[in-house]
Amino acid sequence: MISVILVGFIGGVITALSPCILPVLPVVLGVSVGRKPSHVVAGLVVSFAAIALLGTLLLSALHLPQSVLRWAGVVLLAWVGLGMIFPPVGEVLQKPFDALPRPTALQEKTRGKGGFLIGLALGAVYVPCAGPVLAAVTVAGSTGQIGWNTVVLTVAFAIGSALPLFVFALAGNKIGDKVDAVQSHRKAIGVLILVFTVALALDAPAAIQRALPNWTSSLSNRFENSDLANDALSKVGPTGSGSLQSCRRADPAQLQDCGPAPEFAGLTNWINADQPPSPQDGGVMLVDFWAYACINCQRAGEHITKLYDTYRDSGLTVVGVHSPEYAFEHDLDNVRNAVEKEGIHYPVAQDNDFATWRNFNNRYWPARYLVDKHGNVRQIVEGEGSYAETEKLVRELLIDANPDVDLPEPVEGGEAAGGTKGRNPETYLGTARAEYTKQPGYTDGEHDFGEPAAPERGMFTLNGMWILEEESVQTTSGGHLDINVFAKWVQLVVSGEGEIEVEYPDGAIKSFPVTDGTLDLVKGDTPTEGVLRIRPTAGVKLYSLTFG
Repeated sequence: MISVILVGFIGGVITALSPCILPVLPVVLGVSVGRKPSHVVAGLVVSFAAIALLGTLLLSALHLPQSVLRWAGVVLLAWVGLGMIFPPVGEVLQKPFDALPRPTALQEKTRGKGGFLIGLALGAVYVPCAGPVLAAVTVAGSTGQIGWNTVVLTVAFAIGSALPLFVFALAGNKIGDKVDAVQSHRKAIGVLILVFTVALALDAPAAIQRALPNWTSSLSNRFENSDLANDALSKVGPTGSGSLQSCRRADPAQLQDCGPAPEFAGLTNWINADQPPSPQDGGVMLVDFWAYACINCQRAGEHITKLYDTYRDSGLTVVGVHSPEYAFEHDLDNVRNAVEKEGIHYPVAQDNDFATWRNFNNRYWPARYLVDKHGNVRQIVEGEGSYAETEKLVRELLIDANPDVDLPEPVEGGEAAGGTKGRNPETYLGTARAEYTKQPGYTDGEHDFGEPAAPERGMFTLNGMWILEEESVQTTSGGHLDINVFAKWVQLVVSGEGEIEVEYPDGAIKSFPVTDGTLDLVKGDTPTEGVLRIRPTAGVKLYSLTFG
């Protein structure tokens, strides 16, 4: 039981530090003005935990749409915003608290608060990033196999993920202590709440979340793949008959022998498919488990869609198994809209009862399984990343299935249409995934790398003083990064404030102001060949380079 609590809480804290938490923070700040932070966050924890565990079962029993709880939360938050702009509307929200049969003194203490009720509304629209902890809770809740371990894991996760929200709630409450300031800015706060409520309803923050680098991915991967997490999660929820366990931590760049692909089961409402495909049909297939509201899935989906569109005429089949993370994701129309919005052309089916999920013993959104012509699983990737590795293995399996196949140019490693033959692979700079450097001592911490020799083709070196972290690197005093490139398109993922100066193989120099996201260092019709020298200002973090 202790391990379950610990894994749930740590998983929640890591989730709370990820980009997925950002959309709800301004709302928490606004609604906490003049209310007790503990009440707001307590309401959110109770609501989120209850909906995660029981929402799907309760709504199904009542024959209500699965999205009704989310929309109820959106409406209530909009009501709060309108109440701050138009006091009579707020009085209507306050009436249930005034009507409570309590002594007058206690009624006065609750006047103008309603924080717990608003927290309940926030819990209905709170959509944290997916991971094995939340997956275990969701599958157990949706299938009705809820034990004490599941309840404990859910509550621990909800409390852990609520910690940064509590910090923002405290900030809002501090604002509320200045009564004059609250009264004069009350309408502005109400407008802020309304704007963000509308944005949440329209799923507008998703584009921002997709654009941000997932700065917690390395930390979450290490934790989620630990023995502690695996042992704790094995005690929670239902499991399937399939194994595939030996391949879940295997090298994604190499073909594995994972065993026969489990059969599809319980898949309904096929989209983009006249004839439902199966891993046992023969041919090369990629099975992708996803949920449309999952930001991680949306980012990964862009790569899977590109892979399918490039190789479908060469024999690749992709099947999107939509296993809902939240109750509103059970709705067929919502899934259809997401498929159209994200430009998905491959077959997609709903797995609302998690039958195929359990057959694969899956535990992640997103997760993909690469199947060869014999129906055997040859690669498993849980979470985001390893897109170039998956494309490489797809090409190998397509050639194995048809030696005469004429494959198109590779597309991974950059966003340029078609890519450049022989270009650099996707290059991570943080210590967790830095495979294209031969520098000794490339570990977390501060290092003086001096002036190493120029890197070989496809490799990079750091020069001077650098601070290395799992996901990023940054110079402390004038260091530079040299990378030997061959590509038409070179993109650098960065964050922070400052600028990047790039010296090109022909001696030209260009500066780029830094904003969080990607910078196009090279973009042309012909490949750039030679060493790029990248000089960031102190404090600018470099994450990875992609090539096209």
